[in-house]
Amino acid sequence: MDGDGRAVRGCAVRPMESIRSPGLPAVAAVSTAGRVPALALAGFGLLVLVRALTLPGSLWEFDEMLFALSLERFEPWAYHPHPPGYPLLIGLGNLFEIVFRDPFRSLVALSFVSSLVSYPALVSAFRRIAGSERVAVAGSLLFLLSPVMLVQGPLPMSDPPSLMFLCLALAAAAGLAGAAEDSGSASAIALGAFASAAIGCRPQHAVAVIPMLVVALWRVPRRRRAEALAAFTLVSLLWLVPLVRATGGPRGFVDYQVRQAAQVAEHDATASRKGRDPIAVASRFVLNGWGPRWLALPVLGLAVAGTVRLRRRRARLALPLAVLSLTHLVFCLGVMDPGDGARYALPFLLGMALAAAVGCEAAAERARRPGLGWVPAGAVIAVSILYTVPVLAARASPSPPAQAAEWATRHLRPGAILLVSPEMEPHAGYLLRRFKRAPVEEGLRYAARHPKAAVYLLAEGESGWEGAQTFRWPDSKAYRRVTRNHYRAVSLSPVPASRRFQILRGVSGWGPDGDVRRAEWRWMDADAAIRIFPRRARAAFVTLGLDRSGPSQATVEISVNGAPASRVELAHGVRTRVEVALPAAKAVEIAFRSTGSPLQLFTVELAGR
Repeated sequence: MDGDGRAVRGCAVRPMESIRSPGLPAVAAVSTAGRVPALALAGFGLLVLVRALTLPGSLWEFDEMLFALSLERFEPWAYHPHPPGYPLLIGLGNLFEIVFRDPFRSLVALSFVSSLVSYPALVSAFRRIAGSERVAVAGSLLFLLSPVMLVQGPLPMSDPPSLMFLCLALAAAAGLAGAAEDSGSASAIALGAFASAAIGCRPQHAVAVIPMLVVALWRVPRRRRAEALAAFTLVSLLWLVPLVRATGGPRGFVDYQVRQAAQVAEHDATASRKGRDPIAVASRFVLNGWGPRWLALPVLGLAVAGTVRLRRRRARLALPLAVLSLTHLVFCLGVMDPGDGARYALPFLLGMALAAAVGCEAAAERARRPGLGWVPAGAVIAVSILYTVPVLAARASPSPPAQAAEWATRHLRPGAILLVSPEMEPHAGYLLRRFKRAPVEEGLRYAARHPKAAVYLLAEGESGWEGAQTFRWPDSKAYRRVTRNHYRAVSLSPVPASRRFQILRGVSGWGPDGDVRRAEWRWMDADAAIRIFPRRARAAFVTLGLDRSGPSQATVEISVNGAPASRVELAHGVRTRVEVALPAAKAVEIAFRSTGSPLQLFTVELAGR
């Protein structure tokens, strides 16, 4: 494409029969006739139109913030970016930032270009594997316009660039498989270079890319194998060395990766699967990317039929793609977090898309209507677009985190304190850096010394705090199925002075359900103490309660700076407000000793200033 979006003459995809000396995928796409087949060009035009109309309006997801911060400062130990590092993604993003001068726009532009490059590479690979232009175009569009790619494809994430290099590697592998013994040098070099680049953009893909590379080089001449491995090694050094240096050398790099492996083993491979049915977990990786079950199951059926056909007729050419897809699926099923199964399964869906397109063709031929192979493929694409419209329409506007940041910038004083829940830390670090920020408990301790400061809780989800501002996108089935189902709602909640105190001992989590957004009280042990800063206040009103899980009554003795101050009887279901006289001191310790627990500490209000 030229700068005006017009098709460049001479960039055509030619059929397999016309290829004499396979080279780089871009070169292999040029036909002897010097023109692009109308079918492939129409598919490219559809992809460009859809991607251009569905670009995101702002940063949205957790990882997006970390990647944006990384373009400003590549500092892996500060989670800029998070492990395992994504060095080539950051390098490419920095190149785009030379033009766009904004991390978000730069990464979105990289993802947009990645989708456009992926299409001709996929068409080239699929045409060689399946032996059909129609199947190649249908398979490419089935993947690139699948529900999960409609949502994830334009995002400023690591997946689109990595998938682009995967598609280019598959095209090179298919070209190398069809090359004569004395040719194919360019395809071998491209295969090695693009396979490494895919890993450099998203290192998790190494688990599937390396077996694919081994299989693709299995039966090629030794010279071509050496060329591919040399290219792989060279490109790997280009992105690996900067990452090793940024993590503090080889030892720091190993520590960095070991910590990530431990986190994956603890959360993704274990905690995220606890209590989940294995079949339900598998369906998240296999089916969720295709949207609703009534659409995903027919696609799966077509893919099974297509796999049988490919195995019988094109097994050797399809083997690298099959190894890539199935190895990645096994890795997903064993290790990856099923909560994000639709996105994590994208390399597997590459093979599934081609198999489904072959299945469409096989069904049409069985019905003796070869031209009808487009009907099921076109129907799947059309339904995919319609299904994801609610998400795509919402995403064109600022995301809930971006809305919250805009509201805070307009309405809060620069000295305001933000208590940031863990899932919102990257958003606050990138979008709200002008404000003082702290984790919730640490921020509450600090806010206890500043009763007049504006303190807000920034959290994902709806808030039950009085006066909270909630920012949301509309709910939809597509949002819940093809995203992580996070950040659809974000809240900013003012924290009243009555909730600000420092915990000394015996005061623990939030009640009733442990969610800070719906906090009504703090749990208290039989021996508990807090510290407040009266600032000329003469008394404090402490509201207490007794949980139903304990005794029906309890006696609580309250002391101030070690001196007895009050004694109160508590009963189930009754909030008791106790007045406590305060000495003239900058800091006051209020201690509680009770005959029963757990108790509930609701508010601590200062009076008489």
